[in-house]
Amino acid sequence: MDIRTILVSIDAETFSPALVACAGRLAQRFGARLVGMAAAEPMVPYAALDGAVAVTGAYASERAELEARLAGFENDFRALVPHGVETEYRAVLDAPTRSVVAAARSADLIVTGSHLDEGAARQRALDPGEVVLTAGRPVLIAGAGISEIKAQRIIVGWKDGREARRAVADALPFLKAASEVAVVTVSEDDGAAEQASLADLVAWLARHGVRARGEVRPRQGDVAAVVSEAAASLGADLVVTGGYGHSRLREWLLGGMTQGLLADTGLSRFMSN
Repeated sequence: MDIRTILVSIDAETFSPALVACAGRLAQRFGARLVGMAAAEPMVPYAALDGAVAVTGAYASERAELEARLAGFENDFRALVPHGVETEYRAVLDAPTRSVVAAARSADLIVTGSHLDEGAARQRALDPGEVVLTAGRPVLIAGAGISEIKAQRIIVGWKDGREARRAVADALPFLKAASEVAVVTVSEDDGAAEQASLADLVAWLARHGVRARGEVRPRQGDVAAVVSEAAASLGADLVVTGGYGHSRLREWLLGGMTQGLLADTGLSRFMSN
């Protein structure tokens, strides 16, 4: 898959120059168009009267302040994008997760930052896990404070299944340009099948111009920790994995490895579902 349009989600509470710079460098690298999206919605609720929507003074005031804040990020966004990169800026008064998922239809890659506050209100904070599971596009979650992802050394966390297969295919533009790729399987005591799966994937990657090596690592505790340790030992700055989860009563429940990697804000993570 070619990366022609990158959508970067801009946090409405704290504008991140590092994240915008990171997305801008990726757009420059792939010759892609960069769309900056700042989205949030007022937290003061509507009041309904006789079937009509009445907006309280508090809501109107917050809406105006929020509109001004989101619009004010545009100059900062454009100033951080490398010269020559085609850009678009969108300020949206809606929940950021819903807005990014809707806009994903026109993007090849979504770039977002690492969000530490799990208790943040949905009106203001993007949920990267939900975006991974619902957008239908790969999501690159940049590590905290990272302004450039060179992706010269990449770890692929491989568990054979639809999600991991999708992630590897989506990540081909990064994998082809990397100087070193390691495919790591965390063993579930099925040695022959794991080795066969790794060999097939490494051969498939080779046919796509990617030099990779396969490695089975013993499971010692948390799977995400094993993948993170492999990334550290290689000096990798990008981890590619499937994003695992399922829906129940409209709540998105993430698998243990996905949750663990989302929580590891020191890494940049490329996920597909």
